[in-house]
Amino acid sequence: MFLIIKVTYILNNHILSPANDGLLPPFFGEIDSNGLPKKGAMFAGVTMTIFATFVPFSYLDDFVSAGILVAFTTTNCSLVIMRRGSPTDTPHLLQKLLGSFNLCSFISCFALSHLPSPLNYITGSLLGIISALIARKISQSCPSIPFGSSSAKAKSLYGDENKFFKTPLVPYIPCMGMFINYLLICQLSFLGIAILFGYILFAVSIYFSYGTHNSVGRNEDWDAGEYAVVDAHDDKPHTSSEEGVMT
Repeated sequence: MFLIIKVTYILNNHILSPANDGLLPPFFGEIDSNGLPKKGAMFAGVTMTIFATFVPFSYLDDFVSAGILVAFTTTNCSLVIMRRGSPTDTPHLLQKLLGSFNLCSFISCFALSHLPSPLNYITGSLLGIISALIARKISQSCPSIPFGSSSAKAKSLYGDENKFFKTPLVPYIPCMGMFINYLLICQLSFLGIAILFGYILFAVSIYFSYGTHNSVGRNEDWDAGEYAVVDAHDDKPHTSSEEGVMT
């Protein structure tokens, strides 16, 4: 219930941001006189009401929970992509390895959850080991890269381009998170998994049919205007008056 209420409140903002980026029609990005995305909020409310009216709560609860797990999985993938890069002599190696990892992880978790014993343990363990080997391959073959202007900003602030926070043990921690998410998702019934895939295919179809042709990045430039990368730090480091510690 908590997840459903949470999605109801935040869905309008999840619609607003893609609309501002040109991935959804401008209708969803319109702001009223109070600075609120009124139309997006109405759309979110009506959509959730229809789902709550006609979809059994057990399916709806599982579907929303699985959707949150898919979002976390996407976040973990993005973290690996931000912190690791493909070798210069093997373009797109990282993307291929990540795709292979996700596929093997999902099939492994699906086998563990739905295949009869002992086939589930054999298949799941084998594919799980392959997934772990792929994660190790990413670690060994895809070099670490700085994201955005973090290195330059750290150098200007502290005189050391490496003095900024880095998520530890990338790609192992994100890959472990993805595997656990798939394991939880695969606890759904066959119908629940089918509904989830249908939702993902629907979202992907909207992206390729509308978003790729109307996005700001395609028609303008992600680096232009309000879409330029903005540094989150001040121009000068802060020093504590009591401890004299630079933060």
